[in-house]
Amino acid sequence: MSKFIKKNKIGLALITLGMLSLFLGIHRGEHLTVAKKSNIICLECIGIG
Repeated sequence: MSKFIKKNKIGLALITLGMLSLFLGIHRGEHLTVAKKSNIICLECIGIG
């Protein structure tokens, strides 16, 4: 296991940073904003909104 960690330090750091960013965005409620905006855009595309 230690060889794996030594060999892939940058990759593990990037995965950790990505997961931290994901959880921070969920905590701040950004997923709701994205869903709301995507629904508006979709409704405009099909001509309902």
